[in-house]
Amino acid sequence: MNILYLHQYFATLSSSTSIRSFVFTKRLVESGHKVTVITTDAFMKQEQPYKIVEDVKYYNIRGIEILAIDSCYSNFLNKKERIKEFLEFMKKSESIGGKLSGIDLIFATSTPLTIGIPAMKLSKKLDAPFVFEVRDLWPEAPIQMGYINFKPLQHFLRLIEKRIYKKAEHIVCLSPGMADGVRSRGITEEKVTVIPNLADLELFSEENIDQEFKQEIVEEFGLKDKFIVTHIGAMGEANGLHYLLNAAEHIQNRGTQEIKFLIVGSGKTKPSLVAESKRRNLQNIIFIDSIEKSDVPTYLDLANITITSFLPKPILATNSPNKFFDALAAGKPIIVNSNGWTKNIVEEQEIGYYVDAEKPEQLAKLLIELKDKKEVFEKFKKKKIKNLAKMQYSADGAVANLTKIFGRVTKEWSGKR
Repeated sequence: MNILYLHQYFATLSSSTSIRSFVFTKRLVESGHKVTVITTDAFMKQEQPYKIVEDVKYYNIRGIEILAIDSCYSNFLNKKERIKEFLEFMKKSESIGGKLSGIDLIFATSTPLTIGIPAMKLSKKLDAPFVFEVRDLWPEAPIQMGYINFKPLQHFLRLIEKRIYKKAEHIVCLSPGMADGVRSRGITEEKVTVIPNLADLELFSEENIDQEFKQEIVEEFGLKDKFIVTHIGAMGEANGLHYLLNAAEHIQNRGTQEIKFLIVGSGKTKPSLVAESKRRNLQNIIFIDSIEKSDVPTYLDLANITITSFLPKPILATNSPNKFFDALAAGKPIIVNSNGWTKNIVEEQEIGYYVDAEKPEQLAKLLIELKDKKEVFEKFKKKKIKNLAKMQYSADGAVANLTKIFGRVTKEWSGKR
């Protein structure tokens, strides 16, 4: 099968963001499929292109042909700059994709929602079906976050959303809540499949933990014999990380010194978080800049427990967060503060805890209890959590499901001709 993969923010192991698309494309190529990715170079800066033609960089990584359009994207772009970025990619990806031939299927993955527009146009131009992957419910997420308040624009974006869903031959969602959101737009049950985010057991294997580097981190930040809570990933407004600062202050005010928060990553809210932490003189929070995905296994191995944090917005409870599934793959227990499907997972599987996102004192109390009762983690044995990751959220299972969908869609498309 010759697959055109549209993902505006494709990333590899040298990046600091989600590598779901990289894992998918790598596995598809290993299975004998040809995959061409059209993306931007936003998360490809550490990779070396084999050629550059005008504003497009060409890469071939693990057999994946990647065409990356020059981009100035960062987490710090304002609304106007982001919209410009989205519109430029729409136009350029359609132009580049339109020159390809022999494409059997188009797979377009959000965010942003606008990725579906060139997918629809290229489907018609290349005479190939397209499958759409929903990673976040747009425009509902930015609407609930208060980014899009103009009612006519909300209506217009919802019309685009509905059109993309209807034109797609199939829709892949990363969580049950996202699937419910898609179906609420009038999409039939059989057209929607949930393939959750990946617990990449290959990446989070023992051989990818750098013990020497791990010891350097312990020594540099004084982490020996500490109870370490990690948050590794995006630090955007949706993550609500002031919650961690409030919990850390509760802990510090109680005179507890053994607990350390290790907050790793970057994002729009990081400068204010760092400044606020300094203003409060919080001694139990350590901020570390973004790290390459290949280093995440080492940092996670430091953790006694991890936390996946979001603002208490209903739409955010549908998220399928990378850091949650990274923790599963690493065999680490997880605290969540989102009252959604991740809460159900940690509680039903007994692999973590839920705390209220509006009550940081709950998190503080829980951590103080846990640091004094480390034996409680015996029930969170690494083997148990990794086994859950393998049985329900492995890359093997996800790619197998995706491949079945692709095969069924191309067969049905051929039957329509």
